[in-house]
Amino acid sequence: MSWLMRILVGLGIALALLIVIVLVIGNWGTGGPETQALSMTVGGRTVTVAGHYKNITQESLTDGVKVMVDGHEINVSPDQLTVDGKIQVIEPDQDVMVYVSKDGKVQVKVVQSGEGASEEAPEEP
Repeated sequence: MSWLMRILVGLGIALALLIVIVLVIGNWGTGGPETQALSMTVGGRTVTVAGHYKNITQESLTDGVKVMVDGHEINVSPDQLTVDGKIQVIEPDQDVMVYVSKDGKVQVKVVQSGEGASEEAPEEP
């Protein structure tokens, strides 16, 4: 009977270790900084500001929206998008994602309609 008890205790320990390993692997890598996203529609265009930013303010203007993200100024109007004073060349009906990377750099990416709220980083050129 003692051999049966030893087998059951060994199986119990193996099952407990398996559960611990699954829990550790399941939580691996989830401690990174979260990304945030803010979407706004101006005219026929949806602009999403996403990424790793700490401070964001939004101000309505007569011809669009002004967004300040960690010191970067983004002006959105129905016919123009400006990031830090640089005019971005895009069509009036194109949706845009402005991504703030972990090191504070701003990237502008044209996205397909309906893809604007994605929080994935654009590919590096």
